[in-house]
Amino acid sequence: MHERKGFIMYKRNFGKKKQVHFASENEYYELLGYLAKSNGTTSIVWEPNKDQGAWGNEGRIHIYINDFPFANNCDLKAGNGNITNRVNCNEFFVNITTYHNFIEGKTQNIDDIRDTVPAEYRPDFDHGLNL
Repeated sequence: MHERKGFIMYKRNFGKKKQVHFASENEYYELLGYLAKSNGTTSIVWEPNKDQGAWGNEGRIHIYINDFPFANNCDLKAGNGNITNRVNCNEFFVNITTYHNFIEGKTQNIDDIRDTVPAEYRPDFDHGLNL
């Protein structure tokens, strides 16, 4: 496990129901690379569901393609409109926005995110970026 400022960045499972899960740190950083690429296939969204009577707000990854390469790592929920699927996992959302410089929206700063990746996992990050 890698830590940043005393906090654990990588975990095998995120979410109470393990909505986002990894067999290795390599997979974790590969997914981060994919999410960072800003090519319109995903977006990072904080939905104000509490305003609509739900228990609370939800950190989500919206997916706009049918062949999401990390479907085995994520519990995909149905989307609507142009969103084909979504991943609902506040813990993972907070992880990537707190420790890896992700921001809400479809466009990410790849260099800011890559700077948070330990050197030994940058090839995995770059592989995800190039998928």
